[in-house]
Amino acid sequence: MLFLTVLLCLSLFLLPTAGLATDTVSITSLPVLEVKPWSVPSNESMRFSLGLSPGWDLGNALECYDKDGTITAGENDLVLDSIWSGFPATEEIIQFVRSSGFKSIRIPVSWHDHIIDSQYTINPDWLARVYEVVNWSVRSGLYVILNVHHDISTDYIYPDNAHYAQSSAYLTAIWKQLCAAFGAYDEHLIFEGLNEPRLVGTDVEWQYSYLDPLCIEATECINKLNQVFVDTVRASGGNNAKRYLMVPAYAASPYTAVYNNFTLPKDSAEDRLMVSVHAYIPHEFAMDGSGTDFFDLDDTSQTGVIDDAFNALYDTFIKKGIPVIIGEFGCTDKNNHRDRLDFTAYYTARAYERGLTCIVWDNGTFDGYDEVFGIMDRGQVTWFWSDIVDTIMMYCK
Repeated sequence: MLFLTVLLCLSLFLLPTAGLATDTVSITSLPVLEVKPWSVPSNESMRFSLGLSPGWDLGNALECYDKDGTITAGENDLVLDSIWSGFPATEEIIQFVRSSGFKSIRIPVSWHDHIIDSQYTINPDWLARVYEVVNWSVRSGLYVILNVHHDISTDYIYPDNAHYAQSSAYLTAIWKQLCAAFGAYDEHLIFEGLNEPRLVGTDVEWQYSYLDPLCIEATECINKLNQVFVDTVRASGGNNAKRYLMVPAYAASPYTAVYNNFTLPKDSAEDRLMVSVHAYIPHEFAMDGSGTDFFDLDDTSQTGVIDDAFNALYDTFIKKGIPVIIGEFGCTDKNNHRDRLDFTAYYTARAYERGLTCIVWDNGTFDGYDEVFGIMDRGQVTWFWSDIVDTIMMYCK
């Protein structure tokens, strides 16, 4: 914990049975690690959260947004669900995820390119498209996490005082519509209020400083926006009154989540809140394209980063009966398959030991993008690396 405390004080870089098909690459010898589960409370939300693991992210699909100004809400905005990966979500993909052993699916969705008026009304056709994918997922037996994803900007949601009133109004309007559209679903549908809320475009966007007034203000705003989200969902009544909800700290970082200026919102429902974090750690291996392509199971300078973050999450939340969902994890393909396999084993094993739920980020593959986390070939509906999926299944019990 001393190592983690020092890191926190310094200003951290924030991060944010398959095998049904022929692999591009396959290694038959899976990493075998000793697993010693820690003591985890048996309250209802903890039991529920553990039942979500392992999960899979439908990345680069419904969260795609207009980068070049060619999209108009209500006209051609439905093309966005395939504009980055090249493949729209299909029922076949969803069923394949479920049949491969995954228990949950996180469906990131951006809404701002689908707003058709000044009241933040969502294009009904886009809402129907999202509903279709959610329905496929629930019908297949998956638990579903639905969120507000790439809407973090000064035009929509931005965690500072100058934009707070606008952010609150936008967040309220979006979640009122989602509560109405999806309110009939039972606990198989989970709402996640925000994705990686942060000061986009600033020096502290990904490097949070615990003494910086901008960061302190941002965290205060995020705390308030999380409360707005919870209050909006609960006020909608019906199944939403007791639906499981996920809330993040600044940038959804595990490091900001465990710091004492992040607070959970008050909730009229008992034992229904879960903390949302994203942890691409160690960053130099997992995400940094210019970083190392080696992951050594015996190198504590790498494994220790994972251990320290997970220990802090366990101490701050898990042992108090507050679930933590690692809504995004993974490592980019650097032509280092053996290392990716070892990393996946270590990461998921240590998360399982501490009662942390893991959802692997899968953004598919496509030209011109240097952070390829994809493990599924969506065009063929197969796994590129089924042994990575097998490893997830081995340790995310």
